[in-house]
Amino acid sequence: MSLPKPTILLIPGAWHRGSTFEPVAALLRTQGYPVKTITLLSVGGPTSTTVADDAAYIQKRYLDDLVSQGKKVVVVMHSYGGIPGTESVKGRTRRDIAAQGKKGGVVALVYMAAFLISASQSVDSSLPEGAASIMTFEGEKSYCIDPIPKFYNDLDEDTAKKYATELVYHAKPSFFTPLTYEAYREVPTTYLFCEKDACFPLAVQQAMAAMPGDGLVRTRTCAGSHSAMLSMPEAVADVIQSTASEVEVVN
Repeated sequence: MSLPKPTILLIPGAWHRGSTFEPVAALLRTQGYPVKTITLLSVGGPTSTTVADDAAYIQKRYLDDLVSQGKKVVVVMHSYGGIPGTESVKGRTRRDIAAQGKKGGVVALVYMAAFLISASQSVDSSLPEGAASIMTFEGEKSYCIDPIPKFYNDLDEDTAKKYATELVYHAKPSFFTPLTYEAYREVPTTYLFCEKDACFPLAVQQAMAAMPGDGLVRTRTCAGSHSAMLSMPEAVADVIQSTASEVEVVN
């Protein structure tokens, strides 16, 4: 009798809808994994959205229902998604749920060129020159400056333009509100480095993965850009599948 596979939540970064992860989701589904792609509230939604609002949305729309069903969950986060994704795990780790005598809970985290930051930090405080260095603001809406070279530098021109036209505004407040909970200290964590990332340099990714110390974060590497889920979905899916398969046996 095979053990039930954990559900995988795919959380993209700023300006990108959940469909950005669909190439990876399709591959994981062929391997029998239940997968949900998430469009954050801050992406094209209320311009007042903060990290806390995004985290609460992940909890109420996805995590709480899965955990109540006793499901094990792997949370995969890209770019900005690393912050609300991390925050959303509070009180929902496997350890938290086991302490209640129940099954399920978040059993693994995967950061992909994502913000893995300490509590009290934000996107703005984590970037060397602040959030304004990579985006422009129109009131409470933010837009990326030059998204094609930043996000899609390993895609052909026509494909890159297609994805760039699908970007939407992102709520400005979410870039300035801090993380309050360090889930990566409670849950097995993997960081996927994207070597050709022109938005989030490899050295920055490496520093974030090393920040927790004590070998808490396992690392993997792919040759993709910031949007490796589009240019190298097989490589990204392989890392997620490898992580998920290891936690299928977690009680």
